Amino acid sequence: MNKKISDIIPLTGKKLNRDLSRLFESMIIFLILADVILLTLITFIPVNPQIYGMIVFFDLTVVLILIPEFIYRLWNATDRQEFLKHNWTDIIGMVPEILVGHYGTYLRYFRLLRIAALFKKEIRHILDYLHKTHIDQGIFAILVILFSGTIIFYVVEHGQNPGMNGMDDALWYMVVTITTVGYGDISAQTHAGRLVGVVIMFAGIGFISFLTATITSIFIKDTEKEEMDKIDVLHDKIDNLEFEIKELKEILKEK
Repeated sequence: MNKKISDIIPLTGKKLNRDLSRLFESMIIFLILADVILLTLITFIPVNPQIYGMIVFFDLTVVLILIPEFIYRLWNATDRQEFLKHNWTDIIGMVPEILVGHYGTYLRYFRLLRIAALFKKEIRHILDYLHKTHIDQGIFAILVILFSGTIIFYVVEHGQNPGMNGMDDALWYMVVTITTVGYGDISAQTHAGRLVGVVIMFAGIGFISFLTATITSIFIKDTEKEEMDKIDVLHDKIDNLEFEIKELKEILKEK
């Protein structure tokens, strides 16, 4: 009995450590995301000095948590040089806003690579899934059409369309059109611009149809596979039952 308890205690300790590690990783992810979102907001939205100071203080707190956590991972790494080779972006991402100010606009996004590293396996599975279903090709095609249409629309409408003040307006028109939302705040004024809009509309409808058909076919295949698995199990049971009946008949004949 004591031996069994002694075997259970280490397993319980390992499970507890694993759960604590996952909890800590979740906390790190939450802090990084919250920090990046807040710093991004104060970059584009004016805030009063008090709120700005609170966000900068929160950023400094996150950095003071990330630094010892990084040192701990480095210290426990089997090959520290290899660890630094794959995690050097963490060092750049740990530069606090209070030291670099608005010059750190791009540095803070290096912290997102830490989250990507934590979900590396899940991201790889998603990419494999997109490649297997050819959705990646559809996404690539629609992005090429979107950005090509943006450039063409800007060239043909610039100077003739009062609502076209820059490339961002052309991109906004393309996004609104390709999603078939159609706010109407920007509309094509030239024949070439209207032709571009028609192409983008059909491209958006085609992509949505392709995406819907692909996802539907995946669900149908999964359902068919489950049904076939159930049928195979049923066939196995029938075969086993027939074999047992045959054996029972032979035993009865012998008696």
